[in-house]
Amino acid sequence: MARLPAKHSARPLGPARVFLSAAAAVLVLLVVWVAVRAVGPAEAARQPRVALPSMPQVPISPSASASSSAFSPSPSPSVASSSSASPSATPSRTSARPTVASHSPVPEKTTTKPKPTTPAPPADVFSATVSVGASWDQGYVASVRVQNTGSGAASWKVTVGHSDLNNLRLLGTWGAHGSQSGDNVVFTGGPLAAGASVNFGYQVSKSGRGGARPSGCTVVGGRCGVS
Repeated sequence: MARLPAKHSARPLGPARVFLSAAAAVLVLLVVWVAVRAVGPAEAARQPRVALPSMPQVPISPSASASSSAFSPSPSPSVASSSSASPSATPSRTSARPTVASHSPVPEKTTTKPKPTTPAPPADVFSATVSVGASWDQGYVASVRVQNTGSGAASWKVTVGHSDLNNLRLLGTWGAHGSQSGDNVVFTGGPLAAGASVNFGYQVSKSGRGGARPSGCTVVGGRCGVS
């Protein structure tokens, strides 16, 4: 039985195909050489970057920016309307400012201290007069008259002073109680009724030459004189 030729038997390449394959290989080598010369071997070895298409910028209308305008520092009518509708995350500039309450100054209380008043001198209650009846080198004798010029009964006290008298000594007193204190002799009595008067006398002695007389007198609550 005779054999049929195989349907898929290998066919020898034609000269046209061999030429096209060589031309394609040369063209690839040429392209690679040009690329290496243009960008260098390092750039040629890198992977090509993929450029993403840029997104077009869409302008935001005033109505669309109303919700995001709450974060804007500048106040606008849209911000006020959006903040009244929904609470904002950040307080507005006006609400962030602290409010200071104005208080009117309270006037300080001034306390005036009362001025010290000088008490009025008491009215004269007594008046006294010392009269020297007799004097010599060794002493003198005197009488005293005391009168109550006040409105009520009161006790009295009369002091008779001396100066430049050596060894002064009170010898005796009549009509009153008398005592000696240094160069002074003191007499007391009373109580004496209002408008009434009393008389008493005393005698003193001294040493040395010269006349003996009192240098002055005082009465508690009044005036006294020497005659």
